[in-house]
Amino acid sequence: MSVFLSLLIFICGGFITSIWAADMPPMPGNRYDIGSHRLHINCMGEGKPTVIIDTGLGDDSSDWQDILQLSAAITRTCIYDRSGYGWSDYGPRPRSSKRIAYELGLLLDQAEILPPYILVGHSFGGFNLRLFAAARPDEIAGLILVESSHELQYEQLNIKLPPPHKSRRNIVIVAKQGKNTSDNTKPQVLRDHAYRTASEEISALYQSSRQVQLYGNIPTVPLIVISRGKAEWSGSANAEHREKIWIKLQQDLTRLSPISQHIFANHSGHDIPQQQPQIIVEAISDITLLARTMSSP
Repeated sequence: MSVFLSLLIFICGGFITSIWAADMPPMPGNRYDIGSHRLHINCMGEGKPTVIIDTGLGDDSSDWQDILQLSAAITRTCIYDRSGYGWSDYGPRPRSSKRIAYELGLLLDQAEILPPYILVGHSFGGFNLRLFAAARPDEIAGLILVESSHELQYEQLNIKLPPPHKSRRNIVIVAKQGKNTSDNTKPQVLRDHAYRTASEEISALYQSSRQVQLYGNIPTVPLIVISRGKAEWSGSANAEHREKIWIKLQQDLTRLSPISQHIFANHSGHDIPQQQPQIIVEAISDITLLARTMSSP
C-alpha cells in the first residue's frame, strides 16, 4: 500500500494494537542494533556498487521482493525497513527524513555494508535518500528517484499537511486511487505496522520537506528520475493542472545532477514498483554499468 500525496486522512480516536514476534511472518535477512532500536535489512547478490532501496510511505520491504531478486542478478542489492515498518522496531519520534537518513547510515555501518552505494528511493523514500546522499557524498555512486517526493510539492499543489503528532491517535490512511495489489496478500501484522508508522511519518512531512529544501543537494553522480505515465489526477481542469505541476516537479528533480536522465513509466501511476517493476530494474542496470565505468582506472 503506497500512500500517495492525494490521500484522504481521517483522524480517529483509539490506540493501535502493537503486534510483534509471534504473529510476524518469517523474516528474510537480518536485524541490527543501531543503539535505540533494531532495524531489518535483506541483501542478495554480489558485486559493487551495492544498491540500497528505500520504499514509499506506507510500503515495507515485502512490497519490493520481485525487484530485489531481479536487481540481485545485476549487483548486490539491499532493501531495508525504516523504523516501524516490516521487521524493524519502532523508532524515536519525530519520524523526519533527517532522522531516517541518519538511522540508515547507522544500519549500514552495523551491518558492514560498505560503499559505494546506488540509492533507489520511491516517493517519500526519495526525501530520505537525498539527505543520506548529501550527508555521505563520497559514498554515493548513483541515484534513482522513482516518483519521488519534491520539497516544494506541498506549496505548489496546495496540500495541507496535518499538525504535528502530539497524542496517541490512530491516523487511518485511505488511498484515493485504491490499494496496491501487493496489499491484498500482505500479512495483517505488516499492514498494521505500516498504518501506524505512516501516520508518524505524515506528521513529520512538513519538517522533512524543510530538511530536504535546506540539505537535499546530492553529489555529482549519475541520476535517473522515473515518473508515472498515467495521470493520478484527472477528470477536471483543476485536476489536470495539478498533474502538470507534479510532472514539472519531477522534471525539476533531474537538475539535481548534471548527469541525469528522465524516464516515464507509461503504463504506471504512482505505484511504479508494483505496476512496472522492470523499468526500475533496467534503471538499476544502467546506473550500475555507468558507475562501474566511471570508477575504472
